[in-house]
Amino acid sequence: MRRIAALLAALAALSLALAVPALAAAGDGSVKTFNRGATLGYYRDQIVSYYDLGPVKLAGGNRVAPIWVFPSNGAAGQRNIIDTVPGQKGYTPLWAVRLVTWKDGVSARVLRSAAAVKKAVASGEATVKATPIVVNCPVL
Repeated sequence: MRRIAALLAALAALSLALAVPALAAAGDGSVKTFNRGATLGYYRDQIVSYYDLGPVKLAGGNRVAPIWVFPSNGAAGQRNIIDTVPGQKGYTPLWAVRLVTWKDGVSARVLRSAAAVKKAVASGEATVKATPIVVNCPVL
């Protein structure tokens, strides 16, 4: 009987410990935080940080923006590239993945903007392939 009482007391304490921070965050306006490392990327020649929360399935009406990634032959130091950030009209945390590949014989270099990707494609140095993948990556 004592074991059951002790177990119930421990479960009650655990439930309270988990509920109080959530209730406090909701009631006092504070922000609930979590441990997740930020990923670095490029936006118009600037470094930006975002959370990579992984692939998502879209619901009707969801807006997406492109994110350019270099999965196979990007230059050392290459990061993903976005072209909109919070506060801009077209911003969304949902990104449609575009794969950028340097063509054979082209020396890969670090690109830091959507304009640079488009220029590399227009000059015949790289290709971009749309994928069905959409990722949730809110910019910080």
